Amino acid sequence: MLNVRNDADSMGHLLGLSKKIVLYGAGASARLILQAFYHRGLQERLAFIVDRNEALHHTWCEAEGDIRVEIISLGHFLGQFGSRIKEEFTLLITPFSAMWIVEELDRAALLDGVDTYIYPLVTGKVPPGAFSLRSLGKPVIPRRLHYIWIGDNAMSEDDEKNIESWRKFCPDYEIIKWDESNYDFRRNAYMREALEQKKYMYATDYARKDILYRYGGIYLDTDVELLKPLDDLLYNEAFIGIEDGGQLNSGSGLGSTAGHPAMLEMMEVYRHIRFALPDGKCNTKYNTFYETSYMIGKGYELENRYQKVNGVVCLPKEVLMPESVIGLYDTYTENTLANHKINPYDKTGVRKVLKRIMNGTTAETA
Repeated sequence: MLNVRNDADSMGHLLGLSKKIVLYGAGASARLILQAFYHRGLQERLAFIVDRNEALHHTWCEAEGDIRVEIISLGHFLGQFGSRIKEEFTLLITPFSAMWIVEELDRAALLDGVDTYIYPLVTGKVPPGAFSLRSLGKPVIPRRLHYIWIGDNAMSEDDEKNIESWRKFCPDYEIIKWDESNYDFRRNAYMREALEQKKYMYATDYARKDILYRYGGIYLDTDVELLKPLDDLLYNEAFIGIEDGGQLNSGSGLGSTAGHPAMLEMMEVYRHIRFALPDGKCNTKYNTFYETSYMIGKGYELENRYQKVNGVVCLPKEVLMPESVIGLYDTYTENTLANHKINPYDKTGVRKVLKRIMNGTTAETA
């Protein structure tokens, strides 16, 4: 079994370790970690990236800022370093849904006792501390709630109940539904291609920023249930919610005044990417990747704490997303206003691994 540790409360802690760091997983989360920390000490501590996909061996993981790090396959990593891994390397598991990976790597005997950290645990260990939901002395965001519903499917009963919660806690807000009848989802290539593939979730990613830039207000996904009024959030020029792993998620809540430059710049990101890829596959990177990458470029630190970056208030996950997507422990507090109910992963298995980590079960004590 891996020696999965939970004694690091920041990347600074990990960067101070004596062993070389190996990132496990070469996906979107690794790219964000590289973008956030490569030039803040990770470059000197990082050995390489390991991925279980053999086809990625001797390729490169690239991140914003002209960052390129070599990827080696898990098989080659085990074969090349063997029993030396425990003495020479610390693993940092990067993927968003990291818990099942722990059990997968437990089966590799050469990884027995290897010190291992999980990035969402590192960034979520220390509570964000005291903060105010208001950054201004007066409300500037209009009392307007936007949501998008496209395609032929009827809205679920759960989604209908969520919107009822909006009416309950924001009775004096204008609630606007956007669909194909009042918004042109073919106005750029990314949205048009997502619409053609009937990947409606992706087609909304650009539209929500465009709508806020034009009209101001607050955008919510339809699977967001309000638990309290949102009035305090109107006292910010713009805001977005943080989720597991320090990533930002506009679906949990994105608000701004009309004409806010950050909304325009986020829209610009989508003008330079395509949903339909040359190999016939779809670009399934979530909005969280593009929003977080954009904000890191403006100075956002990939951590679950209150930050104001580029005029956008980044709210700790307890505010809009207290229920962990990946099954970590929930963080409801007096600051919790809503719950973004996206939990596609089986919490049973996740909580089993989480309990093991919290109890300090290692290869030596199991």
